Amino acid sequence: MGQGKKSFVHFQCWEVVKDCSRFKIILTDPPVVLNETPLHDSPSTDSPLDSPMEMESPLTSPPRPIGRKAAKAKRGGTSNNECVQLLEQIAKNTSLRIERDLKRDALDMAREEAFAIQQQQAQEKDMEDREMKIMAMDTSHMSPETKAYWKLRRRDVMRRKLFQDDGPSNTDWLNDENH
Repeated sequence: MGQGKKSFVHFQCWEVVKDCSRFKIILTDPPVVLNETPLHDSPSTDSPLDSPMEMESPLTSPPRPIGRKAAKAKRGGTSNNECVQLLEQIAKNTSLRIERDLKRDALDMAREEAFAIQQQQAQEKDMEDREMKIMAMDTSHMSPETKAYWKLRRRDVMRRKLFQDDGPSNTDWLNDENH
């Protein structure tokens, strides 16, 4: 009733639902026994030291589980030696990872160089095949304009072969009709 708490006033409702399983009180702790002998049948000693409240109960509760702080103290902290070993292992793993990355990078560079060499060889072979077709072109059945075109192409091929030039030459001395 005091300090903001209200008393229970719905006793008619309680009488209706008290036998429902939802409202049954389930005891989880063992019943509390103050003493094994009734107060009136106790011995005639009136000494407060012999009071049945001070006697230890026959029911003992299981020991409490160990707390977090106690477990941590029991386990003990990590020693400096363990920390040093952990740091050494981290450093070793890091150096191994760096070494593995360097090897992988070297292999990647070697693959890229090999691929570039293969591409260059394929381009040179392709250029050689085109030059061979140009040189082997039969111009006997072509018109004079087409013959002149293929003749200029042959001269460009010859310039590249003679001077190891990578592109068409601008020199006019080979463009003579006498050559």
